[in-house]
Amino acid sequence: MNKNTVLGKGLSALLQGADLSGMTSSPDKDSSVHMVPLEAIGFNPDQPRKIFDNNKLSELSASLKEVGILQPVLIRQLHGAEKAAQHPESQSSPESVAFCVVAGERRVRAARLAGLQEVPALICSYEQTEALKVALLENIQREDLGPIEEAEAYRKLMKAYGATQEELATMLGKNRSSVANLLRILTLEPEIQTLLAEGKITRGHAKALLSMPAGAARLQLAKLCHSRGLSVRDAETRAQVGGGKPQRKTRRKPRSAPVDPAVRALMENAERLYGSPVMIDRNPATKKGTISLRFYDDADLLRVLKIMGVDTDIS
Repeated sequence: MNKNTVLGKGLSALLQGADLSGMTSSPDKDSSVHMVPLEAIGFNPDQPRKIFDNNKLSELSASLKEVGILQPVLIRQLHGAEKAAQHPESQSSPESVAFCVVAGERRVRAARLAGLQEVPALICSYEQTEALKVALLENIQREDLGPIEEAEAYRKLMKAYGATQEELATMLGKNRSSVANLLRILTLEPEIQTLLAEGKITRGHAKALLSMPAGAARLQLAKLCHSRGLSVRDAETRAQVGGGKPQRKTRRKPRSAPVDPAVRALMENAERLYGSPVMIDRNPATKKGTISLRFYDDADLLRVLKIMGVDTDIS
């Protein structure tokens, strides 16, 4: 496998060597940024992100009407049959499409909503697999991909390069267990994957469900997680007993103080945000206490810390 050592260093490093000679309409011939008509730009059918928030697109569109596009999109020139195989949402005829978005599809969509005729762009000469790699990198860095989208993109890269999980992890600057755990999500039933893609269950729920054998019981528990708003902790407990309601143990345990409903609601809200079990231990008398949050490996720890807004770059 031919390893690309540039991947993982950021989009700017990947732009080195980009072919910028494909356009002649730029007002500044020496400029690396070219104004490209929107009708000439199609969408990448291998774009890892499949779901776009219409409200956020509208907000971005309104912003573009006021200030324009401040950051150029990255596109590559299409050849031959590639033009006919454009994404059905490209809104351009195959005859007019000359380029494909590598990075910045959200900006292109918003620009069309804003009624713009052209966008600033950098033109590169990557092959399709390289284009997917750059698009994946950009989205991972911005944490825009959902778990199913990210896992699908990982699988496509492995197939395109004949890479092992360990080699893919090296390419993306991640540890192997993180890549392996994400790819396991694709072994879940299609109905469960749909719930996860639509945000009706979290990554934490998916991890709990993966501890169960495939089948009707797992699917039923997934549906319960959504319909009853089960916390990740509840899902883990039920998964341990095969998806059913945990049975009371005959041996008596010391009674613990009942959890305040408001505190329990806060714990469940936190679990939905972090996708991991959260425990709030609060003393009703002093109002003091602790918050604990479970993580499953180093990659999961970094994911949680990033959601908290913690700078994880300690190099």
